[in-house]
Amino acid sequence: MITTRPTKKKSIIIGLILSALIASGCMHSSPDIQPPQIEGMFWQPDLATTAPKGNWDLLGVNTFVPQWSIVESKSWFDLDMDFPKWEKNISLKKLNQKPWAENIILGLAGEYDEKTARANVVNLATHSKKIIEQTQSYPLKGYYFPVEADPTWICVDDLAKAINILAKPVWISIYSAEQTPHHLDSWLRSWLPEHTGVFFQDGVGVGTRTPEQARKTLEQLQLEFGKEHIIIVLEAFRPKKNGQFRSAYPWEIAEQLKAYEGQKVYIFDGPHYMNRWTVYAVTLWYKLRYGS
Repeated sequence: MITTRPTKKKSIIIGLILSALIASGCMHSSPDIQPPQIEGMFWQPDLATTAPKGNWDLLGVNTFVPQWSIVESKSWFDLDMDFPKWEKNISLKKLNQKPWAENIILGLAGEYDEKTARANVVNLATHSKKIIEQTQSYPLKGYYFPVEADPTWICVDDLAKAINILAKPVWISIYSAEQTPHHLDSWLRSWLPEHTGVFFQDGVGVGTRTPEQARKTLEQLQLEFGKEHIIIVLEAFRPKKNGQFRSAYPWEIAEQLKAYEGQKVYIFDGPHYMNRWTVYAVTLWYKLRYGS
């Protein structure tokens, strides 16, 4: 029998898996506790991750959210529109065949730079309307308008105007730089058009708040708008000293999932931060904790 020593990389992976289990415990949770439902996976399209590959379906993911169809006036998909295409292009039909993309919430037109996106939000909505027209034949779950909002946006009413010209169902995302934001629900109520879904970014990945604090804010929003209209986005990354980000470790993701028990969860984002080994580790932890 030939034996080989594990490589350094494999040893690290094994260590991460064991650490995730030790940190979160291997005992089943109380039967009264409902596990988090990991339904969706976000993806910020770029050349490095096109086309997206992963095993996120092991976590229960069946809905994929490409953040943009068009960004910087260039298309990521093989749609017949009057826009130039990026060097790498994606077939929407082939993407829909992936087990983790049985449902697609299609991101519309956006910009990489937030200030640019906000300044051109109505124009982006016009481009987005064309995308919706060109994708009527696809079995999409909905659309995501990728101009993010927070309470510092003075002209957020422009976002409301943009949403109102788009077909439903449409989703947006919000965030807050405050650890425990006050009156976030009132702010959202003051401008959000009816029948608009909201993804609430948990802020854990950028270091703004703990998972428990994110859960508290989420419940405040759901009390005002309903559980089906406000869904939490688990940030699967963490800040580094140089201002960039790293992938969250499996035990860090486990802590977020524990805090979001009983909630529907979308993760940001799979192709950049949830590689196969991280998915294996989190899946193993999930099964040991919840027994399914």
